Amino acid sequence: MKPSLLSFLVLLILAAACSDPGGTAVTNNHTDVIEQPDVTDHDADVAQPDVVEDAGADVTDVVDGGYDVVEERPWYEGEDATSLEPFTFAVVSDTHLRLPGWPDDEDYDNQENLDNLNALVEVINNGVAEAKFVAVTGDLVGALFSDDPDDYGIGGENPAETFKAVMDNLIMPYEVVLGNHDYQAGYDGEGLTSISPLLIEAVWEKVLGIQAYSSFVYRGHRFVFLNSVRGPAYWDVCIARQEELSCTGSFDEMQLWWLEQELLRPEPVFLFFHNPVYSDSWYTVWSAVGNSFKVVPDDAFYTLAETYADKIRAIFVGHGHLWAEDTLSGTIRVYETSSIGDGMGSPENINVVSVDPAAGTFTVTRY
Repeated sequence: MKPSLLSFLVLLILAAACSDPGGTAVTNNHTDVIEQPDVTDHDADVAQPDVVEDAGADVTDVVDGGYDVVEERPWYEGEDATSLEPFTFAVVSDTHLRLPGWPDDEDYDNQENLDNLNALVEVINNGVAEAKFVAVTGDLVGALFSDDPDDYGIGGENPAETFKAVMDNLIMPYEVVLGNHDYQAGYDGEGLTSISPLLIEAVWEKVLGIQAYSSFVYRGHRFVFLNSVRGPAYWDVCIARQEELSCTGSFDEMQLWWLEQELLRPEPVFLFFHNPVYSDSWYTVWSAVGNSFKVVPDDAFYTLAETYADKIRAIFVGHGHLWAEDTLSGTIRVYETSSIGDGMGSPENINVVSVDPAAGTFTVTRY
């Protein structure tokens, strides 16, 4: 989102900050305490959908549901991941890392974004050192500049590998989801959304070792990292910026089938993805950046969220470069984290989440 869109948002956010979003537990220090409700088993029979080719992609090998991942994470090897001891994690978003000076224009300060990312690492290492991991909810880069995996891992300078080099300085591991900018690729500037989304995902798998979506279980909770960019709305032109695609969020059918399998498992769930959702209050995430930024209202994700609302503790999103808190389906907490880079960017824009598995509660506090 360009800074030119931000000037009219400040009054809206100030108004929202002074309002109570329909009975939520927001306090003056921006901390919520949410009790974990009883978890009900869901025995629904779920049919796996047919796999269709990814329209417009240069590669036709379609994700085949092989994300049946409850991955083993090396970072918690050697400790008891089944413990119910309290733990903390951090959430950041929209780092928008680019190569300083290339490309650059009046709307972006690429050196500042790099400085903010380096400062973020220092802030977390010193101020949130107890965090078990850091989640980044998309727009890791301003643009990849290339969607060819062969251009990576050869010693060249590029935003993706610079992002990795900086984030590797964290004293704890980090998990990421992909945002719309992470699917952009063009040497003559960002805004050029790749027509080869599967190649883009191959780039990120090569650089960061990630899949398009994944999950893991830690201390009685399931952490599910989704991709709100790779659905049908990928091909929609952005309302605010006609030269771009993919501002609007949506989930592909296979991913939603996989998500339901995750929600059928016994653990309570934290969800992470990039695009905001149509939440319960009118002024939140959301209307501030226009409906074109949200997950489309007819996406089947909303039906899943409502069906399994007793299993989903919270949803963490980015994309809007704003602070916002609300509920979805009346009970699911939704948090948008403000940006590290670009408009309103700051290395201190961090949501700190403390979980007490034994008590069945968690708190979310702005750093």
